Amino acid sequence: MKVAFFIWGLMAPLQAIPNAVLGALAEHDSPLNGQDLTKVLLASGVWDGSIALPGEWEPDAGVANVSSAYLMARPKVFGVHALLVRASKRKGQLEELQITFADAGSFFGYLDRGTPVGMSAEQAAIFLQERVAQRKIQFEKFYARAAEQVGGNLKKIDERPRDFKRGRTRGLRAIYRQFEYKESGLLIQLLEAKDRLLRVRLRKRESAPKSWLDTSQEELGIRDRLKALSDKVIKTERGDVVLNEVEVVPQGYRPYCGLNTLVMVARYLGLHLDEDWLAVAGKFQNTGSAAGSDMLGLYSSVAREARFNLNRESDYDHETVRRSIRAGMPVIVWRRWDRQRDQLHTRTSRDFEKGKDQRFERPSEEEMPSKKKRSPLHASVIVGYNDERQEIIFLESWEGLSKPRRMLANEISYTADLTFSFRP
Repeated sequence: MKVAFFIWGLMAPLQAIPNAVLGALAEHDSPLNGQDLTKVLLASGVWDGSIALPGEWEPDAGVANVSSAYLMARPKVFGVHALLVRASKRKGQLEELQITFADAGSFFGYLDRGTPVGMSAEQAAIFLQERVAQRKIQFEKFYARAAEQVGGNLKKIDERPRDFKRGRTRGLRAIYRQFEYKESGLLIQLLEAKDRLLRVRLRKRESAPKSWLDTSQEELGIRDRLKALSDKVIKTERGDVVLNEVEVVPQGYRPYCGLNTLVMVARYLGLHLDEDWLAVAGKFQNTGSAAGSDMLGLYSSVAREARFNLNRESDYDHETVRRSIRAGMPVIVWRRWDRQRDQLHTRTSRDFEKGKDQRFERPSEEEMPSKKKRSPLHASVIVGYNDERQEIIFLESWEGLSKPRRMLANEISYTADLTFSFRP
């Protein structure tokens, strides 16, 4: 099944780098912008903790007991401007540096569907096709130059790289070219997903995992993992049963709500995955849209990599959601979205946070987003429920919405297209 995700009316103006994180980086005036940090990042002192990482770092969603942060600068690494430099630390000790040089999702953003006034439908379709084709040519040239430079500079470090595979599930398996930097005992792993993603990972030689699942989770049996998940359930005085440890991973100006909600759940379950690699694994096309991607196959692969099963329902069953939350498992729902209902969710949720007891009125069918009218399809993560208020509590992947929001259970039941729940 191929699916497309569209959220109309929510988009900020297109930035040069239209990703939520990268847009902020593009505007941040750092003294490290343009500086070549290759020697600094490869130095043994950075990895044994005797030398601090340079620059300002912004916290990001972590995995298990591994924290994550990205550098608020765009330096050069291996002679090429980096789009994003991300550091992962386990118990305060640097474990991995990830440098992204090219990412199609950030380059293409959402497809600009604006056309000149007066065009016929056929002319508009051709115009949009040509616009996409031109953007593809631009990105392919950019990617080719960056890949040639990075690969050439890595060959100077190690002329005989080996292949390294990460991912036990076929659908998520990434193949890296692995170079050794003997001076500080590092492995440099180059990921080349042609015309989609160009990335380098730096790790110590003895700490290169073959699974995306965190080592702390790999060491636990399934019973211990399930017990740890159920222990994350919080019951509040106001009747909420909620999972507070699911972190938002903003999708930015990209058609990635289905990907980013999956990343939010994947990281919560202990997987070191991000939306950029999932876009590659899910066969996203360079069109500014999710059309043509294999989202359902991707969801199944993530569940298998986490050592769980995935239930997919073509409707919404509130009792199934309640059981999942009580077991410490978030639920992803693809639902029909409506601006007015969304604004109501926001207002009521904010009032609840302030201690007020304002409640939703049961909406009529006319007030609900209609599947017949092709209301936009959107993905959300359910992280809780409140039986007394008859509400579900959910998170979005939109920038600036890090706090859970609320809606009536009967509304999500009416508007849901597919519901994904994880189980042993």
